Amino acid sequence: MKKTAALLLLTIMFFAAQQVQAAFDDTYWGVRALGMGGAFTAVSNDANAPLYNVAGTAFVAQKEATLMGSRLFAGLEGVEVGANYAGYVHPISTKAGSISFAWSSISTPGLRREDTFNVGYARIINDLVGLNSEVVEIAAGLNFKYLLQEVKFGPTEEELDTYKGAMTGDIGILAMFSNGIGIGYSSKYIVPADIGFMEKDEVKNINVLGLSYYNDELPYIKIPYFTIALDVIFRDNETFIRAGVESYVIDRKLAIRLGGREEAFNVGFGYEFSFANATKLVVDYAFELPIEVEDSYGSHFLSLSFKF
Repeated sequence: MKKTAALLLLTIMFFAAQQVQAAFDDTYWGVRALGMGGAFTAVSNDANAPLYNVAGTAFVAQKEATLMGSRLFAGLEGVEVGANYAGYVHPISTKAGSISFAWSSISTPGLRREDTFNVGYARIINDLVGLNSEVVEIAAGLNFKYLLQEVKFGPTEEELDTYKGAMTGDIGILAMFSNGIGIGYSSKYIVPADIGFMEKDEVKNINVLGLSYYNDELPYIKIPYFTIALDVIFRDNETFIRAGVESYVIDRKLAIRLGGREEAFNVGFGYEFSFANATKLVVDYAFELPIEVEDSYGSHFLSLSFKF
């Protein structure tokens, strides 16, 4: 009994440690983005965009759906933390824009769970602001979010609700220049969302500034289809940095990614299978090695994405 209680306490403490910045911290979503260390705000051109920068969904050319599963901090005895994600982007037209739907969840079974449901819209706004598309394309987007938190309380708190939900939203802007430079901005949880059970507990606003550069072949060192990205994250008077790179080889079929942030190092791979009628299946894998968590052989993320 004492061993079981100790393991439960360790799991609770460990889950809380991963939420150092606050509840509903956007960290473990999108395998491609994770392979780049989470630096994706100024890239955001696939079905991972709803949780990084909803404006990026306006640059998705095909209907795209993605499913992700993971095992976080494998190797820690008695600790089970998992993150799951599902996203879908539906381009309507260049002028009408795109709509998106996404669900993300992180949980420790039987203890705590956080779910986020997203409905988003984005479009390229060059025609509204009179900009030349040959120089830059600018997209803007809005995400409506519903946050749902579940906590399993002990016998002394049986009278408390186990679920608490709240509405909020995101806004995003993404500018893609013809010279390969991308500039993105995303403000998340723009409306205060109280997810506290016993007292007020508002999810903190996150502001992210992203920069990226893409080139079909990087000059001098000849790296093909190369992207480098940087995110600077501002939350609750703290600043965090994420950075990553990506390259595609073998006729743009195989992706290789590296990235990192203060507390972890990331590496990722992906492979694209092409079928008839421009249908594609993309398999992505990312590995994250935590720097300060001992006795863990890392977190593992796997996703399947369908473009059709």
